[in-house]
Amino acid sequence: MLVKNHIKDNLPPLKSSDKVAKAILWMEEFRCAQLPVISEVGYIGIVMERDLRLLNEPEAKISEVSVPISRLFVYENQHIFEAVKLAANNNFGIVPVLNEAEQYVGQLTLPDIIGAIAEANSVQNPGGIIVVHINRNDYILSEISRIVESEGAQILSSHATITDDPDIIEVTLKINRIDLTRILAGFYRHNLEVKASYHQSEFQKDLQSRYDEFMNYLGM
Repeated sequence: MLVKNHIKDNLPPLKSSDKVAKAILWMEEFRCAQLPVISEVGYIGIVMERDLRLLNEPEAKISEVSVPISRLFVYENQHIFEAVKLAANNNFGIVPVLNEAEQYVGQLTLPDIIGAIAEANSVQNPGGIIVVHINRNDYILSEISRIVESEGAQILSSHATITDDPDIIEVTLKINRIDLTRILAGFYRHNLEVKASYHQSEFQKDLQSRYDEFMNYLGM
């Protein structure tokens, strides 16, 4: 799940010698609110469309204008979750990627990041989803896995988050079984609190709906 394995480089970076008008035009065409800027020296940072429009200097070069530049990026050998965090914390639609020498090597778009997360959580593999709530002190993933495996199934991926109650952990499991009946029964026998379960068809329909809504939000 390294960043470098998910770079598609769908968007070209701006050059510091590019004019403001070109930068705005590219952002309109690519439907993004920001783009990375590079120079002969290397990566400069991210420039925002709104800041360029406020300048009212379309023929000026980016290097010649006074505009905020955010020198934010992730390294290509970092985990994809670092790109998720940077995008979420800064409301970015793109995440620039540098190598260890801090040379620009590409960028990730939101669809790239979503695809990587889907891959990490085995979204495309057949199976079902079970969501359970567990007391924080009792959370042992190997024990949950043992229950699943005792029913002849396997956990393809798992994700744990803290709920509004800091003593309770919500665990989402992707399991390689479409029929979850026996596994759910096993959880109930071990007094696990099952909050939700989705068989394959239900989960795929819900996922597709959420994906369509998200892409509509992006205007893509």
